[in-house]
Amino acid sequence: MKDIAYFEYALVLPEERYLIEVQTRSSDSGELRGQQEIETIAKECLALAIGEGHEGEVKDLKPDSINESRAQMLKKVQQLLTRPDSVVYLVE
Repeated sequence: MKDIAYFEYALVLPEERYLIEVQTRSSDSGELRGQQEIETIAKECLALAIGEGHEGEVKDLKPDSINESRAQMLKKVQQLLTRPDSVVYLVE
């Protein structure tokens, strides 16, 4: 089992879909992160990736948790953000 949690988020206008991958273990301590911490990291990364022009969406972000098999079905089009504990992709 991989130590990654997957999230998906879609914007209506413009129509864009995102895949957020978050490490479930802290890179510093190796300890397992709680679900709340993982979701917070996913929201922060998505807000950074969406950026300016979408302030209305950013404050109400709620990425959907998805399983690994669903995440693998998404076609990664562009890597938008890379952090030590997470990655955000634009997907189809």
